[in-house]
Amino acid sequence: MKFWITAFFIVSLVLLSYCSHAQSSQTDDGFDVFIFAIALAFFSVVLGATLAGCMLATLFLAAVFLLVSAGVLSVGVLVGFYRRSVAAGFRTVVMICCIGGGICCGAVAFWLINRIFDIHLQPLTAMLTGAFSGLVGGLLLGFIVFNIIRLFLNYCRKKLAF
Repeated sequence: MKFWITAFFIVSLVLLSYCSHAQSSQTDDGFDVFIFAIALAFFSVVLGATLAGCMLATLFLAAVFLLVSAGVLSVGVLVGFYRRSVAAGFRTVVMICCIGGGICCGAVAFWLINRIFDIHLQPLTAMLTGAFSGLVGGLLLGFIVFNIIRLFLNYCRKKLAF
């Protein structure tokens, strides 16, 4: 985005400097300020349409994120009702969040490792390998986080008991 704005201003400055350096003894060579104004307006419309498209894509991704988040919470509530345990529902939410984060982080990390160290894997293979390792790591992280939270709550319950 910054690149396009910078390029737009550089082109504008070059055209303005060309227009200001015209000598009085030579002809104008057909340069028309009106055509420059039309080109400037065209590039402004293109920039505005690009910004509007970016805004729509961001809103769409935010809506998808909210729907997925609501799905994770509703699955946690449903598991809690099914097993008749708040801990089971909370454990489900923690597991799903840790596994999802592990998959995303693992895929990106292994793709970057493939690019930096030149392992010669296809990008899709690198991302799938990272996603699988992130799945396993997220599963382990979910168990660890849930147990740490459970131990912390038990400690707090003992300290607050009279």
